[in-house]
Amino acid sequence: MNSTPTTARRNKKDNHIWTPIEDAFLVEALNELCVGGYWKVDNGFRSGYLGQLEKAMEQKLPGCGLKAVPHIESCVKTLKKQTLAISDMLTNSSGFAWNDEEKMVVCKKQVFDDWVKVHNSAKGLRNKPFPHYDTLVEVFGKDRANGKGAEGPAEVIEDLTDNNTFNFEGDGLGDINFSSPTTQTPICPPSTRPNKRGTK
Repeated sequence: MNSTPTTARRNKKDNHIWTPIEDAFLVEALNELCVGGYWKVDNGFRSGYLGQLEKAMEQKLPGCGLKAVPHIESCVKTLKKQTLAISDMLTNSSGFAWNDEEKMVVCKKQVFDDWVKVHNSAKGLRNKPFPHYDTLVEVFGKDRANGKGAEGPAEVIEDLTDNNTFNFEGDGLGDINFSSPTTQTPICPPSTRPNKRGTK
């Protein structure tokens, strides 16, 4: 019997490009789950939290059509990965700083390139606005670090500022206008979960 494998095609319903407004509402919904207390546990979220996020998104944006799987699940994974990558850069290495006005990591290109060689999850985060970082550190921060010594974003930034660890004179960052607005791009990429079809 000859059987040819079928290739999984991406269903157009699964491919969603997130808007900045959808990102903001998803972050707000994640934060509400954390504040509520029931859904957030020490190492993440309870089973069923994606369904709660789907309901919250439908209430906030009626008719948005965002499903728990694959849309919300994919975006939450991306948000968590990016949040933890930024947190790692700011807390575990020198040469990185947080621009609170623009909400982005700033550093020398060479410092970033060297970091990305070892920490692939940070790829693309240099000088990229990440407007919900402070909230997302609160949402995902306890997934990685909890206990007595854990710091929130305010403490990390305060430590960085107080210690004057970073000197950006002569590194090319003087050419960046931190007061000019940037165009916000969605944080979450299109969902890439393939549509599974059976073979006949």
